[in-house]
Amino acid sequence: MHSLDPQAVASAFGYSQLATWEWNPSTDEFRWTAGQAEVYAYPAREINSSKAWFAIVHPEDRERVRQATERALKSIPGFREHFRVFTGDGKILWILGYGQLVRLPDQSVRMLGMNMEVTDWVEALAASETRFSATFEQAAVGIAHVGIDGKWINVNHRCCEIVGYSKEEMLKLTFAQLTHPADLHTDRTLVRELLRGERSSYSVEKRYYTKGKRVVWANLTVSLVRKSDGHPDYFISVIEDITTRKRIKAQRDEMIEILEERVRERTAELEKLSMTDALTEVANRRRLDEQMELEWDRAVRGGKPISMVIIDIDHFKEMNDSLGHGPADRALITFAAELKQIARRPADLVARYGGDEFVLVLPETGPEGAMVIAQQIQMAVDRLELPNPGSPISGRMTISQGVATAWPAKKGSSSDLILHADRALYIAKQGGKNRFSWTACAEAPVEGA
Repeated sequence: MHSLDPQAVASAFGYSQLATWEWNPSTDEFRWTAGQAEVYAYPAREINSSKAWFAIVHPEDRERVRQATERALKSIPGFREHFRVFTGDGKILWILGYGQLVRLPDQSVRMLGMNMEVTDWVEALAASETRFSATFEQAAVGIAHVGIDGKWINVNHRCCEIVGYSKEEMLKLTFAQLTHPADLHTDRTLVRELLRGERSSYSVEKRYYTKGKRVVWANLTVSLVRKSDGHPDYFISVIEDITTRKRIKAQRDEMIEILEERVRERTAELEKLSMTDALTEVANRRRLDEQMELEWDRAVRGGKPISMVIIDIDHFKEMNDSLGHGPADRALITFAAELKQIARRPADLVARYGGDEFVLVLPETGPEGAMVIAQQIQMAVDRLELPNPGSPISGRMTISQGVATAWPAKKGSSSDLILHADRALYIAKQGGKNRFSWTACAEAPVEGA
């Protein structure tokens, strides 16, 4: 009769709590080796039939073990089951049982088996599962198992809190049903890369819809679990709610943008101040120099004339001496405002050139247009009738103007136009003041009153 040597089997498995047996289905006779005493604490004569054997199997496991044995006898050459038994000394042990059908030369059948006591293993596994379950359920982040078809297989408490669904409700849904439409394409693309083995995991910030249709932001980390044959089994998803962090970041970004806009506005204001005369609020000398170069180069490219008017207030020192600085400053402010009304085209520029001198830059303006502007300025001063008791001309403020026109043929020579306008001003002042004089670059001046 065939039998298994328990010492040899225990040595092979590295485990001493092991018993082997032989069962004759025809006679229902069990024959045990000595190992059964160490495992079950029963003598062999008390477990000598299947009926006696099943009597010590735990009631909750008995039917499952019986069916496994019957299947092995009918169509399956053997079985493997784990189950509980009651020992002779009142203990409950976990057993890992193996059975193998053997046909003898006389065509009779025997089942040879081995039972290994695995209580410590099972308890250790149960403790490990308990720890895993506690870790899974009590984790501060959402943890979920997601099937290859996208359905939620298992979710922890925190995951349910994030999206507002119960566990039962979530297990009826797919991840796509909770994902914001704008993020779904990216999520699915990364999932396909996982399935193709192009990456081992991925992390992405995405949005979920809660049960109440509120949008929550989450940092999602996904990895793929594969079966022993390498085929995909399920996904592990770790979901961290970052809605508050996103809101704070958005508020911070908005604040930064507001501050940056204020800085830009303040910078523009400072830039404007650096280019503006503080008293009259027209352009200052720095702005004049920069703008003059730009307009000169533009005139070169366009082949257009450019004119300049330099204005000097006659006997301004006498106005200061007779009226004082306050009235004299107000006269400068009033006069500058009139100039801005006259030179009103976008490209025209009014600048304060010195204490009592102003300059007009008139792009795309020829001699006739420049002299019209000069005439309008003379008329405006007459209309203002600003007092100047110290002036020997008329007792009111008068001005002298130098007008020059150039047709730029090259860049970088705008100083020629300034020199000619200044020369024309000199001629006007030498002619008695209260007048203007025009000159073209390299041509003789023409006077007008």
